[in-house]
Amino acid sequence: MCDRPEPDSLMTEFVRERSIRRTVKVLETKRKRIREELEQLIQHLDLLVPSSAASSDLLQEAIGRIGDDAFGQLLLQLMQEVK
Repeated sequence: MCDRPEPDSLMTEFVRERSIRRTVKVLETKRKRIREELEQLIQHLDLLVPSSAASSDLLQEAIGRIGDDAFGQLLLQLMQEVK
């Protein structure tokens, strides 16, 4: 009549939670690295295009052509943060 979970279910839940936490840590690390690389790309875009106004327009047009809305939104967000 006790509502205690079985030891196997406790172990299963523990392993599941540990796996989720590891995955979160890996995803956060990867997200940070990707953001840093994209910020660096945006900052160095002036090396590819001499005019800074043109580089912004160029990047926005290129974002539109890649066809990935989520990635495009991330780039646009980073462009606004960097400038």
